[in-house]
This record gives sequence, structure tokens and C-alpha cells, in this order.
Amino acid sequence: MKLTLDHTQRLNLNALLGAQRADVGSIRAIWAVQDKLALDGEEEAVIELKRELVAGQERALWNPSLKLPAKEFEFTEAEVARIRTALETWDGFQANPDRGWLEPLLASLLNR
Repeated sequence: MKLTLDHTQRLNLNALLGAQRADVGSIRAIWAVQDKLALDGEEEAVIELKRELVAGQERALWNPSLKLPAKEFEFTEAEVARIRTALETWDGFQANPDRGWLEPLLASLLNR
């Protein structure tokens, strides 16, 4: 399945996948999806990405006025299933702050 994701979706999906609890085999599969979604050094520099530790958890911050073009990704059915599971089971979304990145992702991923 092909998905076109902007940098906000990529960063948030990467964080959401990183918060999953799973067995070692599943964790390795999650890492593979995270590696696919990860921004490269040049992309990080463009949006002025910074990482900080808060209560032992890494948090990504970037300049919201800076943008990267959306990028197309090809995911296997197993990878799509992992992403769907992460999205459908996460109970920490906030209606207003997450709508901008989550709503278009749900429309393209869950309604197919």
C-alpha cells in the first residue's frame, strides 16, 4: 500500500509506533517501519528538528512554520496492519491538536 505522508505525520507516527509494547519480534518489525518513516539529516535540518528528553521519553520539536514536501512510502500489508493497530489502539490522541495530521492519515489508511 502506498501512503503519502508529510513530515508531521511521519514524526507523529514514528513516536506513536515507538510507544507500542510488544514482544521482541514485533519490536523489530516496528523498528523497520520507524526506519522507513524516519527523516534524514537534511530533512531534520530543514524543519529545525530538535530532540529532548522529558520524563525519560524522547520528544521531537520542530519549527511549525517550516515545511517539507510530502513523501510517498510503500508499505507491506504487515506494516500497514502494524500502523493500523497502533492508530486504532492508542488512547492518547487529542481532538484538536492531533486532527491536522491524524484525520488525513485515517482517511487514506483506514477507509480503503
